[in-house]
Amino acid sequence: MEVISSRQNALVKQLKKLIDSKRARNEQGQIVAEGTHLLEIQLAAGIEPELIVVAQRCIDHPEIIALLERVPACRLVVLIDSIFDQIAPADAPSGLLSVSPAVCNDRGPRSTLDTLVLDRIQDPGNVGSLIRTAVAAGVRQIVLSAGCADPWSPRCLRAGQGAQWLATLYPDVALDGFVDSFTGSIAATVLEGGTNLYGHNLTQTTAWLFGNEGQGVSTELIQQASHLITIPMPGGMESLNVNAAAAVCLFEQVRQRL
Repeated sequence: MEVISSRQNALVKQLKKLIDSKRARNEQGQIVAEGTHLLEIQLAAGIEPELIVVAQRCIDHPEIIALLERVPACRLVVLIDSIFDQIAPADAPSGLLSVSPAVCNDRGPRSTLDTLVLDRIQDPGNVGSLIRTAVAAGVRQIVLSAGCADPWSPRCLRAGQGAQWLATLYPDVALDGFVDSFTGSIAATVLEGGTNLYGHNLTQTTAWLFGNEGQGVSTELIQQASHLITIPMPGGMESLNVNAAAAVCLFEQVRQRL
């Protein structure tokens, strides 16, 4: 066990870069997750961390001790509380960080699987929540355009509750090419004029397109969609946020396939 008490320590600086910078994560091939739940999800998915960092106040916590016993070969570092709280990505730090190898996919996304396609969704919380919703609905291929928030950022991981390790993610994809090659149905939601969601057949393999928080799915992708879907909203609201819209659509798909 190493104990670090200096903010100028090289490892502390490296951790801060990994937490704050997508470029640093890509260059180092590492990601940082916060909290015991995300570590449990990683281990369940067969991903062993390379480093675990614990706040000094938490080193005797029974849950943390139990997790550390599951990874006896992992490097363990203890940070004094003030430094841990300075670099931790959450406003209320949990006391544990895990550094793990990035998950890389050598092949491109498959054109025959149900897919969640995200077009320029910029908020990390939205991206993480969308991945979580998709995995919960049984959709495990996630394709993201350039301009989306990094799905492996600490905030995305927290919002996704670790669903990223249960899915196959393809960031920075040219969406027009993927959509053009997709062999199933390509569905995009529109505010009006589309097919009623609850009357549309969702039993075939589907790529769902969801877009930027303000602008929605790009016009070019809308034109590539094979089906435009409208969610009935009798309550008089103009629209749903992207997370709610995705949940409604994906779980209607689940209902129809049961």
